[in-house]
Amino acid sequence: MSYRLSTKEKILDFFFNPVRNTLTVNQARARFGVMNVSARVHELRQEGFPIYTNRKTLSDGRTITFYRLGVGSERYERNLSAGRTKLALKSLYSRAA
Repeated sequence: MSYRLSTKEKILDFFFNPVRNTLTVNQARARFGVMNVSARVHELRQEGFPIYTNRKTLSDGRTITFYRLGVGSERYERNLSAGRTKLALKSLYSRAA
């Protein structure tokens, strides 16, 4: 019997590869066939994975969104351990647009 990985498991596997540390929305769509990338990332955050959202403006003026699995910041860990899940998750989003 073969076991198929869920989309969330595939995304986590991608993040835990030491060669890669970021995943763009377009990469996730092409690689995993997932259309709602932010929903899968949100589910992983709800499970306790500190996945940060960042934005970058390219030289041609386009803005891309990418995700990075990181180490939970002190603010994230403090809010999470105090049961303030919404505040903890809010700290995973970049402040710069």
